Amino acid sequence: MLRNDSKLFREAIDQVARDLVTADHRSGFSFIKTPLRYPGGASVVIRVGDSYPNYFVTDFGAGYDEAEMMGGSAVYSRNAPAIAESAGIGFDQHSFFVIKASRDQLPGAVVTVANCSQEAVGLTALRLAERRFGDDTEVLYRRLVSVFPRDRVAKDAEVVGRSNTKWHVATIVLGDSEQTIFEPVSNHHSSVFAATTKFNDISKIGNAPRRVAVVRKKAELNTFLAVLSENADVIEQDVPNDTLLRLASAA
Repeated sequence: MLRNDSKLFREAIDQVARDLVTADHRSGFSFIKTPLRYPGGASVVIRVGDSYPNYFVTDFGAGYDEAEMMGGSAVYSRNAPAIAESAGIGFDQHSFFVIKASRDQLPGAVVTVANCSQEAVGLTALRLAERRFGDDTEVLYRRLVSVFPRDRVAKDAEVVGRSNTKWHVATIVLGDSEQTIFEPVSNHHSSVFAATTKFNDISKIGNAPRRVAVVRKKAELNTFLAVLSENADVIEQDVPNDTLLRLASAA
């Protein structure tokens, strides 16, 4: 083991710091790669322009581009101005920026612009996930009422877990003495972990309902499939009606 005052230890920590933040210098401006990441995994990169004695700091529209790739540019543009105003920086419908940062203000300006850009993209991803969950819930509900009697299918229900948390569930099929939850889950990590937490808590109550996660394609989940399968059956949206009937009857 290395002592924290040893040369090797300090060299290791210094290297970690250099790996976390890097700079790429171009003519007239530089790019700083920060440790922050957008939901898609890309690093948040900030561009700094030299306008001595001040500096122009911007995300040069990278956050907008990330949102656009998710199909959420309109959502991004609606939410970004409030984020910028709260942080005391500018937003021009495309980029977060600080126009005149002094040398002393420069570190704070870089951090603030990076955080705002990441927050705006994260909020966009959340809003899109909520919209998709609502759409997928409606599709799932229509499918279930075509298979089961309508009065036995409940949408937007609540189930209390062992922690006494009231969990919102998309649909429940009511049997004679049992219930089966059918919940749409996307391949986004936030959707998988939210569903896993919910299913885990519900699984621990007495006479727990059966839990079924409905996904578009199992292959899209990669390693998340194993995580989701710990407390739920995982099926694809286009499974035969017999599969739905079997899952509900086996609850």
